[in-house]
Amino acid sequence: MQGLDNVITMVDYMLDTKRKRHITGGILISISMLFGGLAFTVMTIKNEDKKYEEPF
Repeated sequence: MQGLDNVITMVDYMLDTKRKRHITGGILISISMLFGGLAFTVMTIKNEDKKYEEPF
């Protein structure tokens, strides 16, 4: 439990000003948009049909 308390205290210390919170929020939004775009791309990729069969 003390480890969790240390993590919370460290995050609170790191985000103590409005500027730091604003920068961190922007980074988190950018990362979420990146992964959302990747997920959208993966979901919309069409499976290619095999036009040519292998000669085996």
